[in-house]
Amino acid sequence: MTQLPASVNAPRPAWSLHRRLALGLALSIGGSFALLFPLLDRWIDREIYQRMDLTLLQRATAVGRVLQESDPRQLQRLMPEYEPDGHTEFFTLFDETGGRPLLRSPSSAGTALPLGPAGQGTPRYYDLVLPDGHAGRALAVRVPAHDDAANANLLVVATERESWDRTERHVHLALLGGIALATLIATGLALLLVQRVIVALRRAGAKAASLHADTPSQRIEGDFPRELQPFADAFNLGLHHLYTAIERERRFARDVAHELRTPLAEIRTSAESALADADADAGHAQRSLAAAVAACSRMQRSVDTLLLLARLESGQHTPAPDPLDLAALLRELIAALHGLQTQYAVQLRAELPPAAWIQSDLGIVERIVSNLLRNALEYSPPGETVDCRLDRDESGWLLCIVNAAPELEAADLEHFGHRFWRKHSEGGTAHHAGLGLALAFALARAVQLPMHFSLDAGRLTARLGPWPALL
Repeated sequence: MTQLPASVNAPRPAWSLHRRLALGLALSIGGSFALLFPLLDRWIDREIYQRMDLTLLQRATAVGRVLQESDPRQLQRLMPEYEPDGHTEFFTLFDETGGRPLLRSPSSAGTALPLGPAGQGTPRYYDLVLPDGHAGRALAVRVPAHDDAANANLLVVATERESWDRTERHVHLALLGGIALATLIATGLALLLVQRVIVALRRAGAKAASLHADTPSQRIEGDFPRELQPFADAFNLGLHHLYTAIERERRFARDVAHELRTPLAEIRTSAESALADADADAGHAQRSLAAAVAACSRMQRSVDTLLLLARLESGQHTPAPDPLDLAALLRELIAALHGLQTQYAVQLRAELPPAAWIQSDLGIVERIVSNLLRNALEYSPPGETVDCRLDRDESGWLLCIVNAAPELEAADLEHFGHRFWRKHSEGGTAHHAGLGLALAFALARAVQLPMHFSLDAGRLTARLGPWPALL
């Protein structure tokens, strides 16, 4: 049975996204409405009082007109709402000073209405207790006297507030109910929308759980909202980097196993040969040891090159660009390869300008150019000439190295840069393990330097560059 990592078997977190989201939405929406409720309540109260006061003003105007134009005793007949058994409408007519009641509505049962706050002019609105004990709203206003138009009496009209207060309570209850319902609906709709996102995340999680290192092309995909799409893209990019690292490690392991097999076999054969021939002279033992040392050297070069390739591909080797004279560097490398020219009977001919200033990593450029020059010398037939030319155009400096390659075919160029590829499959040589061009390509990519090969009439041309010219 497969043992899952401890992180997979870890307890689930106690908090719930749904619960926190629902609570947060309810508090935020409800809190917003709670802050808005006093403003709405004040506005509603003001509207209700304005309508109540407008009704009182209209009633006071009507009563004043009746009192002025008709006999006050006819008021009950003309305005039946003030009849004795009425308990919603009241009025009291005072003299001009407001000190003596002149007339009371039949509904007042002989009780005069209060005059309201002292020291205020007319018209004035105020709350009061009606003669029947109910809460009411009153208006005090001046009206012309019936028998003396030059004088004005003080009229107080009042109406019961219970119906208005009941309407206000109903509006408040409806407002509170609407707020609660709106909060529930908004929270529910938000949770439904979030649920769609959670479903997409669950599917992506199931997809991520099924990913395997042997299927590097897999990605998490789904109907992600625009806000979560960057997360999905970043996750897929992380998967790509992870698969690339896994493939790089596997390739490194395969390359090491492939490349070390032959040197190890040679070392073992040399050692067994020296041990088996106990009576052999010292010269035989020396030759066996020399063969083992040569195999170890080639094995060490292969491992060092593979490690450098791994650092380049993983981004651990960072180029350090500096100004350098490419022409001077080529002269130094060509002078250092004088012995190799003599060894292989190949002439190296160079056409270089006095100076060619560029900006790049000196160590990387030196290793790439040295590799190309060595390959050109070592693979050219004896008696041939290797041409090294440095040209300049509008794009910068371009290095061309041309050598004879009679055994190469056009199809072979596709394999250039592949690890351990050789024209002949008999294995590596003392100087070549099939990693030189792979390293050169990797170094060129590290400094973003184009490198191309072409074959024309049996001559191989390596083009490196262009480098932007500094001068």
